[in-house]
Amino acid sequence: MSIVTWNKKYTETLAETLDRFRHNHSKYAESKITYAGRLDPMAEGLMILLTHEDVHRKDEFLKLDKVYEVDFILGMSTDTYDILGVVSPGIQKDISDDGMAVQITELQDVSSQVYPPYSSKTVEGKALWQWAREGKLDEITLPHKEVSISRAEYLGSEKISSDELSKNITSAISSISGDFRQEQILQSWDSYFNISKQNEWGMYTMRIYASSGTYMRTLVDSIGKQLGTMATTVKIKRIKVGDYVLESVDK
Repeated sequence: MSIVTWNKKYTETLAETLDRFRHNHSKYAESKITYAGRLDPMAEGLMILLTHEDVHRKDEFLKLDKVYEVDFILGMSTDTYDILGVVSPGIQKDISDDGMAVQITELQDVSSQVYPPYSSKTVEGKALWQWAREGKLDEITLPHKEVSISRAEYLGSEKISSDELSKNITSAISSISGDFRQEQILQSWDSYFNISKQNEWGMYTMRIYASSGTYMRTLVDSIGKQLGTMATTVKIKRIKVGDYVLESVDK
């Protein structure tokens, strides 16, 4: 088999998930492997791995529509739009389930996105995340891309204590390998929770049916802005790519 569905784990880097795949499937130990569609460390779920002669079909698979489930919180933002970023406090707002459902449904009107500052999109030969790290984003114009969202559903919310949220975020960031500014980010979250007077948070979940390349982090950031506050992505799960579904993947 040269097209394999694979389940990337939360906080796992792409290099780690490919290493785990090779370790679990020794017949691919020396094979050339590529993936059709990135997933950030704060994302998990379905990946399409292409091996052998099918590595040349990457563009074909990249074009497939995708379905995601996204967990997010209101009241703060980060420079990456997810919890793996330096946090900034925002206005706390209580949003009803009905209000959030309406806001999420309106995402179906989104037809264009600005690329998030921390992404792999290149401008003048350099990835946006490099411009961001160098503090030079003001020297460039962030590019836009056309997107299409066929359906956006609100799946509900649950309450989480400030202590539990802090522990979950610290644990997730601490488990990530590589250079993602973890020390700086952990310090910012520690400072944030030390001064925050919020005892309980709402964790909201939505399901998005979108065209290839749609950034879930950017959608969450836009929700916060539309509600007059800020929003940050906690976890993204990709559950479908084209006709491939997460339930049938090799774990």
